[in-house]
Amino acid sequence: MADMEALIARVREFTAQRGKTAKTRRAPYSAKDLRKKFSLTLPGEKKPEVILSEDTFVELGHPSTASVSTVLVTFQKKLVDPGAVTLVGPDILDMKKGDVRPFAQVLMVAVDPDDVPDPFSLDNAQYLMHRLPGWMVRSVPGRMWIRVGKKQHKAGLSLWAVGSALCAALAEDFPGVRSVETLFVTSGKEDVLALDQVAVEAAILSGRHKKLSLGVDGDVECTELNCETCEEKPVCDNLRDVVVQRRKEKRKTGS
Repeated sequence: MADMEALIARVREFTAQRGKTAKTRRAPYSAKDLRKKFSLTLPGEKKPEVILSEDTFVELGHPSTASVSTVLVTFQKKLVDPGAVTLVGPDILDMKKGDVRPFAQVLMVAVDPDDVPDPFSLDNAQYLMHRLPGWMVRSVPGRMWIRVGKKQHKAGLSLWAVGSALCAALAEDFPGVRSVETLFVTSGKEDVLALDQVAVEAAILSGRHKKLSLGVDGDVECTELNCETCEEKPVCDNLRDVVVQRRKEKRKTGS
């Protein structure tokens, strides 16, 4: 797995550009609080939960709108603000019953380079599958569709709580995880899609992309025969630029 320092920098630029609309709080709920107030469980402790449409308060990332989800991994602990949860747009508690909102979830995770979690397991962990009652996730690569239950909304389930749960869950599940930071975006389709290319590039750097991958020499490798007709060409070109820049920096430092 490659260090995603450059992608985290782009996420920082994204939040900086949103100015005061981006609100950050240190994870307001401890793991103990989450278990007591929202019944957060360990993996496998509960059966899959199904939230029917009539029991749904709001839907996030519905197929009719935009949705992006990704995990950005770095070996540099200083790049991740431990436990920070940032929200761009309204929280669940500020939405109206029946709302269907675009949704992005970005996890920035600092890991021990000698104990790197399996990228597929790390990707699956971001969905909190069956661990947080009232938070039902349907997923496809790079997208999340979430139903929030009426009962849990009434109990105060918020994105601040979900962010806290993600920080706690990843820290508990993966010994190599040093710190976790979460970004949620519910402000609008344009803001969510602004993070789409970051998610695609993260999938390549982690080895989860179906078509593109990084070779042993750091070059981008692809199964497509014709670059000019490939829809991934902009992503591929951007990654090659990142690789070239990294090589220049290494030559300067002599490492």
